[in-house]
Amino acid sequence: MNVSYWISRRLRLGRGGDGSPVAIGIAIAGIAIALIVMEFTLAVVVGFKDGIRDKLMGFDAQVTIGVPISDDESLRHYLRYSTELDSVIHEVVPADCEIRQALRQPGMLKTDDNFQGVIYIGQRADADLTFERENIVEGSWPDYGDVANENVIVMSKQLASALGLGLGDKVYSTFIVDEAIKMRRHTIGALYQSNFGEYDNTVVYASLRGLQRVAGIGENEVNRIDIRGISLDEISDISHQLQQQLVFSAATGALGEYYPVDNILRSGALYFNWLALLDTNVVVIFILMLAVAGFTLVSSLFILILERLPMIGILRTIGAGKPLIKQIFVDLGTKVALRGMIIGNIAGLGLLLLQKYTHIIKLDPAMYYLASVPVDINPVAIIAVNLGVALAIFLILLIPASVAAAADPSKTIYRE
Repeated sequence: MNVSYWISRRLRLGRGGDGSPVAIGIAIAGIAIALIVMEFTLAVVVGFKDGIRDKLMGFDAQVTIGVPISDDESLRHYLRYSTELDSVIHEVVPADCEIRQALRQPGMLKTDDNFQGVIYIGQRADADLTFERENIVEGSWPDYGDVANENVIVMSKQLASALGLGLGDKVYSTFIVDEAIKMRRHTIGALYQSNFGEYDNTVVYASLRGLQRVAGIGENEVNRIDIRGISLDEISDISHQLQQQLVFSAATGALGEYYPVDNILRSGALYFNWLALLDTNVVVIFILMLAVAGFTLVSSLFILILERLPMIGILRTIGAGKPLIKQIFVDLGTKVALRGMIIGNIAGLGLLLLQKYTHIIKLDPAMYYLASVPVDINPVAIIAVNLGVALAIFLILLIPASVAAAADPSKTIYRE
């Protein structure tokens, strides 16, 4: 058996002197609390970023093709989804992505004593509307494939409340199309709530065909093509490749117009830059927690070293070298650290699971866009945190262990 490990096993933690129990308890608690805070911070930040990104990508597409730049007056506000354009898109976009024809029309909702400027969004009835349906809190999503629902709209509960409207109420929608004012009387078929204030206040869902009738355009004409299902890491590359392909196709005559491409990283840059700042906060918290854990552990080991100076002197006089003494206290510190990490993992994962399944810690949606603290428990990330903490603690343990190994045996065998 390893000599240093054998000796360290027989050094009973917390019983070597009057101050040891408190010192060891503080060290274990410090490591446990640090690990709990790290795991909770990581899970909450990742969960928060994922939650905000999901909302952003629910309201907007990852990549968007806009109205072509053309001298043709009829193509300045709308685009025709042709087979040629579809072919170019599929040359770049992965096959598992969803391509939606969408129409976004600015307008105004008006009641007898109030009004609100909004953006009406119309999408094909066969589009994947999982995000939209999940946010419905009153009523049900209209079947926009049925012509009977052309004048049915879906607005947020927040917007309806501000206008004094409710489910089933009728409201006038006003549009300005080609410098002409057009009005439609819509019925509120459902209310949604995403807790994403800026979008909840402005986004109203409507029938694509109904909006096309307002704009006076055909069934195959829209003002944007939304491409969804692209992973966050691929958005920039795919949008760049798609833009190059569209430019090349326009230059060679395969397409008659030049189509601009945009992506959510640019249109939602304000939110993504804000989310990126959270990574800095995580780094700061990790550093502070490691400092706390390291300080309590080093302090406790120094107390243990002072209490065991005679033992160190005896071991040195019978031939124990500095490396052995150093390893004994590294092993001793490792025992303390392991206890703290075990307790920290049990408590930390327990709290995360409690929050994930009960949402016990609530948030103000007006401030944070989410109704409760989100958590994302990633086993790989949790393991990485534990390995990182273990490595940092091992390096920190070398400081007091080196001090113990440097003790002079002639001055440590006897204590007054």
